[in-house]
Amino acid sequence: MKSFLTSVTGLLLATAAATSTLAQEEASPALVLFTNCAVFDGLTETLIEGQNVLIEGNLISAVGDTSLEAEGANQIDCDGRTLMPGLIDAHSHLYLNINGGLGAQEAATWDEIAARAAHMANEYLYSGFTSVREMGGGGSGIKKTVDAGLIDGPRIYPAGAFLSQTSGHGDFRTASMRNPNLPPYANDSNAQRLGITYVADGVDGVMAAVRQNLSQGATQIKMMAGGGVASILDPLHTLQYQPEELEAAVRVAADWDTYVGVHVFSDEGITRAIEAGVKSIEHGFFASRETLQLMKDNDIFLVSQMTGISPYLEQNPGLQTKTNQAKLALATDLSQDFVENVKKIRPKMAFQSDIIFAPAEGFRSQMDYEKWFHAELFGNHAMLVAATSSAGELLAYSGKANPYLEGPLGLIAEGAYADVLIVDGNPLEDISVIGGNEKWYDAEPRPRDIPTMRLIMKDGVIYKNTLN
Repeated sequence: MKSFLTSVTGLLLATAAATSTLAQEEASPALVLFTNCAVFDGLTETLIEGQNVLIEGNLISAVGDTSLEAEGANQIDCDGRTLMPGLIDAHSHLYLNINGGLGAQEAATWDEIAARAAHMANEYLYSGFTSVREMGGGGSGIKKTVDAGLIDGPRIYPAGAFLSQTSGHGDFRTASMRNPNLPPYANDSNAQRLGITYVADGVDGVMAAVRQNLSQGATQIKMMAGGGVASILDPLHTLQYQPEELEAAVRVAADWDTYVGVHVFSDEGITRAIEAGVKSIEHGFFASRETLQLMKDNDIFLVSQMTGISPYLEQNPGLQTKTNQAKLALATDLSQDFVENVKKIRPKMAFQSDIIFAPAEGFRSQMDYEKWFHAELFGNHAMLVAATSSAGELLAYSGKANPYLEGPLGLIAEGAYADVLIVDGNPLEDISVIGGNEKWYDAEPRPRDIPTMRLIMKDGVIYKNTLN
């Protein structure tokens, strides 16, 4: 009996020791050591040669020369290739994804929209984007699904539903549809029923809509503060939302320690939004130098998609009506000084694509062209900074509403999130190594993966590796 008890005790102690060792192993974060890298850190104008980068769990724990080692780490030899931060798209629309434009979106069911949103998340990640700011249409549901590891996708900063005044840029009704804010009529816009957009008028309506978005996990708020080219009910010249309505949204967002970004083109609309306290201007193509300087002085981001001023835009299938063509012609005329003004003032900028209603091949060609055209207009370094460290700074404006607080995004630096790309070649000299393409509608279809993008890591997890 004594011998039996001794054996059982020994077995229990051995089991406990093994369990303790296993627990310690599970508790220890995985180590990945990238060796022999040329690093673009998200800031510097030249590559930093001969670097090793150590990943511990989901964070970068050290960046150093080739003497940097880590016992037990999984070593990946970059063989002189460029290691850089994962890209950030500061203005995406995962939920506006139905081929055929607003009419098709209105006819779609939520399960189709959601399934396509999951597909779009996958497209973003494998195009090198490890974070996106989802600027209207939803986002919190797909964010939770990605964060749970159920689908592959980028980090998502959701804005929830657009906020639009009646007959504003986010009012997706046709002229025959009833106004949901004029009782006793029901809300018969599909986009509003599904929470893709809210038509909210007056201070009380705006405050309620902002709070609804925040309750559902919005990390920032998106409002429509001016007309647009592709929309139906709002002429391009219009100013949207009164100052007190914009100010109310800013105050409510500030109560949650976050901010408001606005869709707006016109100089007057931008000024109104700045005075109300917004922190990002989406598009902003008609801004004067004086207004851009005001933005720079107040650390307000300019978030512009360069496809919006591209000659290719005339071929956009969603802009072929007489009304849209007239809007486009006017926008082209009013934005002719945009690039020169931005180069002169140099406000903070973050990269955006604003891709909507595009099939997979359309998404890829537009995204690749956006990368190239931004670099063509402002230089490769400016484009890369806008899509890495600068966009990461904008994401941090979400304050305590930021769901990712362990480290900064868009940097290769100690303590930053382990969102990493390894690419063939030097993107500071050749933007095509991250997928940039000077062609858009006439581009040859490419596969989902960009061949020169050899490794994609997000949050310390490797999603693609063709180095071995």
